[in-house]
Amino acid sequence: MSDLNFRLDLRAPERRRIVVSLELDVACLELQSDASVDGIDFFLPTWTPGSYLIREYARHLGPVGATDAESGHELAVAKTTKNRYRVRRTRELRRLRLDYWVYAHELTVRTADVTAEHAYWNHACVLLWPLGHKHLTANVQVELPTHWKLAGGVPTTTLRDGVVSYELPDLDSAIDAPILAGTFTTLEVDARGIRHVLAIDGVDGARIDPKFTTDVRTVIERAADVFDGTLPYSHYTFLCLFADSGYGGLEHANSTTLLTPRTSLGGGKGYQEFLGLLAHELFHAWNVKRMRPVELWNYDYEVENLTPMLWLAEGWTAYYDDLICRRAHLLSVEEYLAVVAKNMTALWAGMGRFRQSLAESSFDAWIRYYRPDENTRNSTQNYYGNGALAAMVLDLTIRRASNGARCLDDALRSLYRETYSANRGYRIDDVERCLAQAADCDLSMLLSSLTRGPLDPDFASLLADFGVRVEPIDRDRPYLGFGLESGTTKVANVSDDSPAFAGGIAPGDEILALNELRVSNERWADLVRSVAIVNKPLRVLVATRGVVRERVITPMEMPNLGVRLALERDVTEHVVSLRTSWLGTDAPAK
Repeated sequence: MSDLNFRLDLRAPERRRIVVSLELDVACLELQSDASVDGIDFFLPTWTPGSYLIREYARHLGPVGATDAESGHELAVAKTTKNRYRVRRTRELRRLRLDYWVYAHELTVRTADVTAEHAYWNHACVLLWPLGHKHLTANVQVELPTHWKLAGGVPTTTLRDGVVSYELPDLDSAIDAPILAGTFTTLEVDARGIRHVLAIDGVDGARIDPKFTTDVRTVIERAADVFDGTLPYSHYTFLCLFADSGYGGLEHANSTTLLTPRTSLGGGKGYQEFLGLLAHELFHAWNVKRMRPVELWNYDYEVENLTPMLWLAEGWTAYYDDLICRRAHLLSVEEYLAVVAKNMTALWAGMGRFRQSLAESSFDAWIRYYRPDENTRNSTQNYYGNGALAAMVLDLTIRRASNGARCLDDALRSLYRETYSANRGYRIDDVERCLAQAADCDLSMLLSSLTRGPLDPDFASLLADFGVRVEPIDRDRPYLGFGLESGTTKVANVSDDSPAFAGGIAPGDEILALNELRVSNERWADLVRSVAIVNKPLRVLVATRGVVRERVITPMEMPNLGVRLALERDVTEHVVSLRTSWLGTDAPAK
């Protein structure tokens, strides 16, 4: 019998609430209880692993009530912190019951959402857990509306019509097991002898590409190939949430949640992006859910868990998601190189890469990455896209040093084997050692330059060794140095040391006219091309906090922000061999 017995009532989903009850024998707490405290403390997590921001889930909790489950007498409940509750303990109390509800109307991969059509939740948002008792087992029984079913990364048992049960071995397992309920469509994929379930919710009348399950199988197999062809789980579930908008994913050990527009499954660019997201979250089954930084080895669910290594946990995963899609022939060579070029352009667009290292950006994820503002590009850098570029530099360096015999895959396999398989998190010296083994030379200085200082790799010379040419584009376009909010002429951001920065343009300014010509969002690009000339002063009429003023800025030549990557044709057989080891060919795999 489980220590904790939860009951989740979803029979009135139109109320957008999950009604929760919890019963437990007080005796299961005695060994760890503090005899000096006349109470039992419960807490709700404040964040979910994989999404590095304090989310304050307790804000959605309704009133918490407690009773003696045997006598029915009410017990006093006091809120002691923002996410903790203390139940008064009496000498007679042997079995305790908590009752509360969770407001659930936020469709993201981290939270809980209940509508008349479905219910989705992460247990971090829903289950109050006894403080200091992470290793208690839990049984969860879910009461569902008629004809609903349930899916997740945990095995389920149907007790009777409308009631489904599942077991959670401990708190870590609970928070790692999101659940979807409703009338969703289920598809199955067998990959490497393991059953993968695709629970597809919200797609409604949108078309599903007939190659979908085949493409998913190929992605799984190419991801497994990075780690010697084996999968680290015995079963896996993709919880696919589709809506009119929204995008994101969250990884778990035996499942993932994916949220994208419902048109994503029909083909085209949206389909490629969805498969890239699926590849990213699946790759986390190895990189993060099992192999992870030492600072994240044991989670504290109430405070920030700081680590300087999200550039590996997320950045390297971001490198492999596109590379896996390339290896699966879901992206052509040209499409893959376009993705790399886009990442390079994004890197060069921000001055923050000179002011904060990837390690510092990782450490500050909790206060910066999930809270971007108009100065973000000037003050920090993105450990996802920039971390992916750092991974590419390391990958190509290893390939070049080994004449294509080894690559970053080899370093990842070693890191996985030496740390996760040894039941510990990795440190920077582990990463350095595994990179050196793959390259057969010391790469610690390169790794340090990429992650602990300004990020400014010489992509052109490195890519040239692989027969890939970096071509600047849009260099003849005048550069102003600011961006507009979507659909408006209001300034969203200003790049440091740009013409706009020097001329006093600030975020929030509304651009009214250029050289006395009235502007509009629809005509903005055409007007800039007509009046902005490199090195010639440009009069800009702006409204700054309600006051109309004139600024003068001098457009400059476009810096190296836009590039395209192209394959060199006249290269040696050695270069072709290196390039093929990285990019493969566009011929489908046999």
